[in-house]
Amino acid sequence: IRVDIPQGHPRPKLLELKRAVEQAIARTWAKEHIYVAVHEMLAEPGDCSAIVTVDLRPGRGQEEERAQALYKALLAALKKGFGTDPDRFVLLVREFPERCFVVSGGKRLPPLSHLTPSLSSGH
Repeated sequence: IRVDIPQGHPRPKLLELKRAVEQAIARTWAKEHIYVAVHEMLAEPGDCSAIVTVDLRPGRGQEEERAQALYKALLAALKKGFGTDPDRFVLLVREFPERCFVVSGGKRLPPLSHLTPSLSSGH
């Protein structure tokens, strides 16, 4: 997961965002093997844009609902910490075939059935 936000924010604020993204992913797409990179991007003064890119394996089911739930959770965190509004936030969810994923130690990822959380009615 890559999170791009305008430059100039203190490290504790960036870490808080990283944790919020990890929690949102754990509730919507994957309970483990969550890797988040927060990057600062060049932006005009006062720009509150945010771009979040999530790379996943296909086949979890409820992909549209999961994306909507993730969008809402991420937007809430970005609004709170960075003043991002919906018109300045882009969520990109990209699917890659399983053969393209290898995790630390050169191991394959566990089956999706082990990683995928159920969506609660609260999303």
